Amino acid sequence: MEPYDRRGVVLFLLALLTFSGCHRNERSPGSALYDASRKNGSTGLDSIAGSYVRLALALGERDADSLDFSIAPEDVSAEVHRSYPSLDAIDREATALSAQLHSSDVSADQRVRAEFLALQLASIEARTAMLRGRMLDFDSEAHALFATTRLPDTFVAERRGALARVAALLPGQHGAAGLSPAKRYAAYDRRFLVPPERLAVVMTAALKSCRERTLSYLTLPAGESVDLTFVRNQPWSAFSRYRGHAHSTIQLNLDLPITVDDALELACHEGYPGHHVFNTLRDVALVQQRGWAEAQVQLTFSPQSYVSEAAAAYAPRMAFTTEERAEVERDILFPLAGLPPSEAERYVTISSLVRELGSAEPAIAREYLDGRLEFVRAGQQLADQMLMAHPEASLLYLNEYRSYMLAYTDGEERVAALVDARTEGAAHTLSVETEEQRRARWKRYEGLMRDLRFTLPGY
Repeated sequence: MEPYDRRGVVLFLLALLTFSGCHRNERSPGSALYDASRKNGSTGLDSIAGSYVRLALALGERDADSLDFSIAPEDVSAEVHRSYPSLDAIDREATALSAQLHSSDVSADQRVRAEFLALQLASIEARTAMLRGRMLDFDSEAHALFATTRLPDTFVAERRGALARVAALLPGQHGAAGLSPAKRYAAYDRRFLVPPERLAVVMTAALKSCRERTLSYLTLPAGESVDLTFVRNQPWSAFSRYRGHAHSTIQLNLDLPITVDDALELACHEGYPGHHVFNTLRDVALVQQRGWAEAQVQLTFSPQSYVSEAAAAYAPRMAFTTEERAEVERDILFPLAGLPPSEAERYVTISSLVRELGSAEPAIAREYLDGRLEFVRAGQQLADQMLMAHPEASLLYLNEYRSYMLAYTDGEERVAALVDARTEGAAHTLSVETEEQRRARWKRYEGLMRDLRFTLPGY
């Protein structure tokens, strides 16, 4: 999923929580449903994983936003749909399943599965509590749902430099005198909007470019594919839904304007090597090859989704350097959009600088969601620090998805550190990269997708 902010593509979306209280021994409504995985002969972690899948599906029945995707067997999904347990029942089952998991004797080679399931179950408890009215402060919520913490903001100087460079690079524009930096940038950015009648062909070409680059470094299953569809009345600019069998559907929101640079960003993020590739490779490695049922579902508000979203946020930088991105846009996308290719290099440079301003967002989001910064002042800070001329949509997005936004900001930075094999204090990006180094980075990125990783390292 890509959150919306018409400044480009902005970064957004929502340890363990212990919920006290007495849990009676009586079975909650629908408990027989979760017992089904125990009756089919599965034991140990496989049984717990089967019950977890049913819990995830049940939560999705009650709150569609909570379930990112499912490739669980149709009979299991139908069984859960018929049962339709309450949020209270889901919470009780998650607590009971957590207790069962913690009392299980887990072998060393299965420990990563047990740790993953423990954190995912804790996120279900946290999410059901929130849906029933219990709200947490920003940092506690990030820990409870995503098993993560905010990174310290060490990029103030870099953002100051990026703002200065953007101001210097923006060309003079008629009527720009007296405009704020955010509105001046927005006026420039609008020049590169893709005309609606050309959007399908531009997005198709962007996906093709991202796919070709990805296939130079990763092997995907034969017959993998992506369908591109168009929707309206959504809070996001694009969304990728994994359908199983190496197939995804990418939905693009026609209500929101998209620039040429956005098109390439979205194609990489939602498609190659982002969500589609991430979900495909995990399906192959974890479900098909290892038979781990827990990977059949992805909860939106969970450590699993945080890692997936963070990897997708980094995907455009994984696929292309700024210079390579400018070439793709100049030679392919600008002509298809009917825009002058001669302006591509400066535009891509400015867009890349504006994306660097995203590191300001976590602190603003935290102050806003914790009630220390009201809507208008939060919007002004987003405008001043991130050049958002119209931050209202981003704030409304924050209202709904809350600390999920850390996946797009801190999460991307953590993935970059992992893929670049950076240590504390290392440079933000690689300077001159050899082909051998690039292949090593792709290998680390692939490992992130094929492993049952549920946390990202600090650095």
